[in-house]
Amino acid sequence: MRIKTYTAPTMEKAINLLRLEMGPEAIILSSQNINNGDVQLTAAVEQIDAVAPLNNGAWATEWDSDWKAEVAEPPRPKPNGNAHRPKSSKAATPSSEKSAEEQITPKMEALVQSMAYHGIPPILAEKLCRTALAVKSEDTELALAAALDSHFKYTARSSGHKLPIMLVGPPGVGKTMTLAKFAAAGKLEGRKVHVITTDTSRAGAIEQLKAYTDILEFDLEIAETPEQLASLVNKKKEIENVDLLIDTAGVNVYDEDDVTKLTRLIIAAKAEPVAVLAAGTDTAEMSDTAEGFATLGARRLIVTRLDTTRRYGGVFTAAHTAKLSFSYASVSSSVATGLHKINPVNLARLLLRDPTQPKVDKEFDKVKP
Repeated sequence: MRIKTYTAPTMEKAINLLRLEMGPEAIILSSQNINNGDVQLTAAVEQIDAVAPLNNGAWATEWDSDWKAEVAEPPRPKPNGNAHRPKSSKAATPSSEKSAEEQITPKMEALVQSMAYHGIPPILAEKLCRTALAVKSEDTELALAAALDSHFKYTARSSGHKLPIMLVGPPGVGKTMTLAKFAAAGKLEGRKVHVITTDTSRAGAIEQLKAYTDILEFDLEIAETPEQLASLVNKKKEIENVDLLIDTAGVNVYDEDDVTKLTRLIIAAKAEPVAVLAAGTDTAEMSDTAEGFATLGARRLIVTRLDTTRRYGGVFTAAHTAKLSFSYASVSSSVATGLHKINPVNLARLLLRDPTQPKVDKEFDKVKP
């Protein structure tokens, strides 16, 4: 592990320095204001040997512009005694067309169409398609699941975790609802769950969460400062086998003050920040936002609002560029429906599903968090 300290006039500049040198994998260990007013961050990153990209990075940069032409190239004629005699175009054309149709399989068509429909960027789509096509199976769902398993990570856990779980994300993505679903799952399984909220600025935020915790018969603790949060967390940690869930206010990752406040809360609670992002957001914007939360230490991604959108390119781009592990999905606004574990199979179903079908939850096997 490599540990390094960065000093800059502002928190945002310090994080930018950290990110440029150590990458999004770096974990912020501490932050403090020093005598001259500068901000000092200490961060660590695991040193992992670089892995050569699949196929030595030789992916076509415009994979979808001429896909059929690539596979439809007719085979060269076998040498024979009449090889020097040119064949008429009438005879060659039907043969070439037949060869093209035979080589463009339903599996290939389905994969390419799903990538294009969901707006998955060409380079990532290229990787997924080629990996899926290399799978020795004509079952498109199985082949795509294998490709998704190869190119993404999956980590779903909420209990038995040493660190408190802190849900972080932009405003309005459903963090409070997601936390309520975690708490409800814990209640059903008979676990000890304690809920803390730091969202004291948004109107009605505390009341909304308290409505859920009252129904579940949980106490709701409120922390207005990092110091209060640290004190509450330390008290709760003394309770054996307790799951600590922390709700936070929506954060604009481009706002220095927001980032600074969230960083201090993460450090105070010694928590694992888990990014919560809503499906349906612009692909590039969702990717940038995910990278912002990854810089703050997020390693897992919870996706919400899968039931209110049809195109999921942003979800895959965010996980890929920010190197976040898929964790849980929310496919309903009802707390009773709970969360669903994300795995390669239900992601493949999600990409290949008929978008005109209204119920996205059918693509997910309900699993207890």
